[in-house]
Amino acid sequence: MLSSRTRLWLSAGLAAGVVAACASGSGSQGISRGPSGDATILRVAAPPDTVMQRAWEVLRNDGVQPRWFSRSVDDSTNVAKMESDWIYVPRVLDSATFGHLSEPEKYIKLLFWAEPSRGGTLLYVEALYNPVNLPSEPVQWASMRPVPGAHPAWQYVQVFGQNLGRRLEGTGEAESDES
Repeated sequence: MLSSRTRLWLSAGLAAGVVAACASGSGSQGISRGPSGDATILRVAAPPDTVMQRAWEVLRNDGVQPRWFSRSVDDSTNVAKMESDWIYVPRVLDSATFGHLSEPEKYIKLLFWAEPSRGGTLLYVEALYNPVNLPSEPVQWASMRPVPGAHPAWQYVQVFGQNLGRRLEGTGEAESDES
């Protein structure tokens, strides 16, 4: 049995570790790994900060809570990263048909990376899901998979890109590339 003083020190050490991890911007294991080849790329004629702020606004307007946001340690590179909370696709895209999809397959996370590019920003948007389990916290990143090409979530990513483009009309134009 641990003494109350030992428990106090252990609790304080654990709390300090959590605060340090949050303050360092380490945040999500999903966004810290960087975009995969399955990410959709939006080319935007606006700085990364503006693009990420508008992406945040589009998510919030769709009723989706952004979960993690971080900037690179060296802000001179001007790279921003963001992770959405779990998105229940039938709620944000009621026109989609889900046919044979299991309930876990209807939940996705969107990961975003905004990095400077000649004349603006490259915004990488990656949709991930857990094909076996319902959403959990903490996220089981080892179980997460890229959303398959025929999945209705891609319709939402396309709508998201269009809404982001509309929000950025005053600062630049967005065009989508599939990679």
